[in-house]
Amino acid sequence: MVHSFDRLKNGVVLAELGGHGDGPYCAEHGAGAALVVLGTYIVDAGDDVPYSPDFVFKSGRHNYAGYLQEHVAAARNSGAAVGVSVASINLDDTVDFLVAAEDAGADYISVCLHSTMEMFVSRGLSSALLRRENWPRLREHLAAILAATTQPFIAKIGVHDTPDTKQAVDVMAEVGVQIVHANVGNAVSEEGLQAISRLRKSDLFLIIGGGIKTPEEARSVIEAGADAVAVGTAAMHNPSLCGQLQAGIRHWAEKPKEDQ
Repeated sequence: MVHSFDRLKNGVVLAELGGHGDGPYCAEHGAGAALVVLGTYIVDAGDDVPYSPDFVFKSGRHNYAGYLQEHVAAARNSGAAVGVSVASINLDDTVDFLVAAEDAGADYISVCLHSTMEMFVSRGLSSALLRRENWPRLREHLAAILAATTQPFIAKIGVHDTPDTKQAVDVMAEVGVQIVHANVGNAVSEEGLQAISRLRKSDLFLIIGGGIKTPEEARSVIEAGADAVAVGTAAMHNPSLCGQLQAGIRHWAEKPKEDQ
């Protein structure tokens, strides 16, 4: 299915923030944004997951379907589109959670390929999937998700997580991923802007995050090649930040080019 991402173009995304990013949090801190993302949630059968317990679910739709209904609805009070992010050891759990998120009304779904938690990387999962030797498995996981879901899918990555991450974006595009959310560290640094330029070579919708705090910084990231910008911990400390950034970007984007 081909989707239009016009609503996200030049938009601000409230990034997922494990331990904080539930429905009420997104409603408050994402007001004025284009997209808020719930999670990242972990689905795992174990009893000792080193993560905020409110964001960990046992396997099985009955364990999270009601939660997703409640929190997707709450997040919609932000006025933004709503996404849901997940990570799990079992691919079937990932797919089932994302389908449940769609059933709950999520507008976007996302998988975290940015985690460096030992429970994932020791099994070649999450950020470890972006290592070259794991690309066949990466293709398998992404293909299974895309085949089972219908809403726009976002792959969340950190460009410095492995030496192969930037090249792995090309693998994602080959499989059919259309949106990549990349944390590039300091997005307005020379290194960050160079990373954006490399990612821009792929025909993907790029959401870029990493230390963005002002409309001027957001505009510089968009001018470097991002389609949208993401904010995380900065919004946690300033609940009005998303709306401030979004207003500044829209005002700039609507100006005639000669006036920018």
